[in-house]
Amino acid sequence: MAKKTDEKDILLVRDEKTGELGVVGGLRSDGSPRTVPAKPEHSKDFMTFDRHGDLIDNFFKNFFRQCKDPSRFGFYRIAADQAEKLLEVMKELLKNPAANAELLSPHKVDTSGYEKTVTEEEKNLNGQQETQTEKEMEQDNRKPENGQDAPSEKKGYQPIDESRIDWEKFEAQYGLTREDLEKSKSLDKLLNYRKSEPLTVRVEVLGEIQELGARLELKRMPDGSVDFVPDFVRKEPRLDEPHKGYTFTDEDRKALRQTGNLGRVVNLADKDTGELVPSYISIDRFTNRIEDVPVNKVRIADRIGKTEINENERNLLRAGGYVHKEIELANGRKFQTILQVSALDRSVEFVPRTARIWQGEQHGQRENRRRSASQENGGEVRKNSRQWTDENGNIKPIGKWKGVELTEQQKADYISGKTVRLENVPDKQGNPATIYIKFNMEKGRPFRYDTDPDKGQVIAPSNESRTQIAVNNEGKTNEATKHIKEPLQQGQTAPVNEGQQRQQRSKGVRI
Repeated sequence: MAKKTDEKDILLVRDEKTGELGVVGGLRSDGSPRTVPAKPEHSKDFMTFDRHGDLIDNFFKNFFRQCKDPSRFGFYRIAADQAEKLLEVMKELLKNPAANAELLSPHKVDTSGYEKTVTEEEKNLNGQQETQTEKEMEQDNRKPENGQDAPSEKKGYQPIDESRIDWEKFEAQYGLTREDLEKSKSLDKLLNYRKSEPLTVRVEVLGEIQELGARLELKRMPDGSVDFVPDFVRKEPRLDEPHKGYTFTDEDRKALRQTGNLGRVVNLADKDTGELVPSYISIDRFTNRIEDVPVNKVRIADRIGKTEINENERNLLRAGGYVHKEIELANGRKFQTILQVSALDRSVEFVPRTARIWQGEQHGQRENRRRSASQENGGEVRKNSRQWTDENGNIKPIGKWKGVELTEQQKADYISGKTVRLENVPDKQGNPATIYIKFNMEKGRPFRYDTDPDKGQVIAPSNESRTQIAVNNEGKTNEATKHIKEPLQQGQTAPVNEGQQRQQRSKGVRI
């Protein structure tokens, strides 16, 4: 019969010298149990263990590795979902453990096996260290003839050695090349232990090649090589399940869905030690994976570009909060943004304008415009024929535009508020054109552009589709083609054959 994996326990710990009772909340730096009052109102701080998982094994191994007096503590397991009912009963029984030994027996944790395992591991480790010391002594006796020591290996931070990557294997597995990673600005991130930008990978699924959205990550393999590990897009983040011992509240889930960041610091259980570590939590807005990073791994800079971040603002960011700020970059560009710590980037990020933080701050302005429009239209407000955002204000994904399918990369760019360039989009006459689309937060819907709205650059080649769209779609005229009866083709700015030249000349003759 398969084991249930959703059953969870909590640990009660009794100090056998003082008789004090508490619930395990983790391990202290000296290895002793960190306790939480054994009261239901403190249940959010209880450390929970999968009944058939490895977390409790890791907890007790680290307890015996670090605690100076492990025999001082006795441990008892009770079901997490029955904790409120059982805590008072266990308190009464543990006032006299000897007299109530029979009743406590089903809950008593036998830790002797863990202690034995740790003792054997330490013996083996000591033997390995002695052997290593002997090898180092032999190397010291074999110095170069000039009496100087051989150059020591470079210490400190070292990025991943690119020469250890099998690029042919990578291309075969994911349908991408090294050049693709460079173009997407992902290679440098990967070599520095970070995840790639959102990518579309081509993988074999049940014998068929499929295109899937994913981020990639480089990880060291047991044989010393490095390999790519994909993180595929999920339908939605798993916010109803505990994350490293922490259970999300309704407010937590709301914040993560609206902004992508939890917005505060919480304690997460270290998978190896069981120790609770203050951490930030975010959602990868592309893959929907829950990411976390310890607070002490994130540096809050005192300056971004030319803009100073003052002490109060840094303290707010350290606490997970957000700061609305005008930023001036080194190149002189200025813009309004919202700063917040991202666990995915392990640093302070510019929160995307699609986040509800922006929408909340701009709600008053939009509401005023809505009321003005309502008054001008006799109290009626015209509604969009299509709902482009969900109930939380997030941009809904689109699969195609005017019949043109979007790639996974284009879909990801669109829902993150970026501009998407589309080729061969039919104009009103059915002829292919090159356009840009981008979601307009003020209007609450996507807009089509003939030029890149972020750069203000004309589509290359010059006038390729601008003239075509202006004439065919918008009713405008072009002097060189205004008498031609047929719709203009892509790139056309003048007559293309003898018939069109004749039409243009004949209409131009004055009688």
